[in-house]
Amino acid sequence: MFSTGSRGQVGTGTLIVFISVVLVAGAAAGVVTNTAGFLQFHSDETTESSTAEVSDRLEVAYSIGVVDSDSAETELKQLELIVGPAPDATAIDLDNTTVQYQSPDRATTLVSDGSDGNGPTFTVEPLQGDVGDNVLSDPADRSKLVIPLDGDTTALEPLRRGEEIAVKLTTPSGATTHVQHTVPPADPNDRAVRL
Repeated sequence: MFSTGSRGQVGTGTLIVFISVVLVAGAAAGVVTNTAGFLQFHSDETTESSTAEVSDRLEVAYSIGVVDSDSAETELKQLELIVGPAPDATAIDLDNTTVQYQSPDRATTLVSDGSDGNGPTFTVEPLQGDVGDNVLSDPADRSKLVIPLDGDTTALEPLRRGEEIAVKLTTPSGATTHVQHTVPPADPNDRAVRL
């Protein structure tokens, strides 16, 4: 009365389709999981990089101009920047930091004399903390960046009263600090002036 042969074939076909759907869904889930992991990894990497660009910057405590006592016009023969890490900064390698210097006479980029770079250089002198390797890793660390303005070493001319300078410090992570000064009047007997 009833034929059971066709029912078995329909059940087998349904089972094959069901298994196929499960396999496709499993593959799709694997792709989605891998993509989510990949995106999370790049998101974390971007977050760390962005945080470093903001927080891994230098703070300039103060700037000093060293007076050239031999100059008739009382010029500044050297610029000294006392720097330390910003409060949330991680280790900052001063040997891989660049200084963009702009004065009325010239604009140039200086590299540390401890780096492998070419061109005009500045000198790093440790002042406070464990910065013998020129890396500022503690909030209390301080170093002095010395930029000669003698016209010979860096081809930067001495600064005179009233001249404006702009300095941009860029750390290895890409964080920047801007400093602008106008050279104050100086007495020939002064050894240095605070900018």
